[in-house]
Amino acid sequence: MIIVAANPYSGASDNRRRVDALARALAELGEAPRVVWDPRERAAILADGAAMARCRAVVAAGGDGTVAQVINELRPGTPLAVFPAGNENLFAAAFGFADDPAALARALAAGRTRALDLGRASASGRQRLFALMLSAGFDAEVVRRLAAWRASGAALRRVRRISYVAPLAASLVTYRHPPVRVVAGEIAVGGAYCVVANAPLYALALPLAPGARADDGALDWLVFERSSLTALAAYSWAVWRGRHVVRRDVRTGRATRLSLDAAIPVPVQVDGDPLGTTPVEIEVVPAALTVVATSAGAR
Repeated sequence: MIIVAANPYSGASDNRRRVDALARALAELGEAPRVVWDPRERAAILADGAAMARCRAVVAAGGDGTVAQVINELRPGTPLAVFPAGNENLFAAAFGFADDPAALARALAAGRTRALDLGRASASGRQRLFALMLSAGFDAEVVRRLAAWRASGAALRRVRRISYVAPLAASLVTYRHPPVRVVAGEIAVGGAYCVVANAPLYALALPLAPGARADDGALDWLVFERSSLTALAAYSWAVWRGRHVVRRDVRTGRATRLSLDAAIPVPVQVDGDPLGTTPVEIEVVPAALTVVATSAGAR
């Protein structure tokens, strides 16, 4: 059995039609897909040892938020595949999952897998695994505001790229950029924004951590030291051009364990979901995730 954990709200397209196409492609290859749309039902199935004993793989059909939720619910060793159906689909892009039902069905049928590292973050009484990145500062404030807006309606709202405009504008006006202190081994640095990356790409496919790899047993960190809207604009332009890592006011490093703290609590996000505020403890969990290998490979 293959479980397809699908999100009807992610992205801007008709996810039900696209997931039906994936289910047909799996059935044509003799696989037995079970499509689950409700997140509570999904969590219950993934936690059910008897049900998972019959499961060959789990497909997260949605955006990066859906992938992150499934990773945090998945039993270790269960192969994960991704059918990209979100706005950014950074996990899919980083690890070779294309928007192609037939190709994904063939990869699942082939059964080849590879191991990836995960990060583990502990903050505000919560613990969360992440596959892409953790950040503290301005972008985490945008994520916090977006999540509050999404949950404020009678039903969960669909997030599109335009949905970020209002929380981004509000954050530009109100966020005060309090400094964050990062400690990684014997290194201690401070700055306005911090990113801890397990993969190279950020939103809009920007190469925020170009040297990050999800199979090297470590996490890459970046600290942007200056705190102002002018500095934020300069950093954004430098990231867009791929020149931020050579700036003197951007510190970088690699670590297996690090901590973030601040005199004033600073918002933290992991893989696009709010985690709470600093302080936060972070560590790498080597080879913690089993993913289905695709012909596209990893970037």
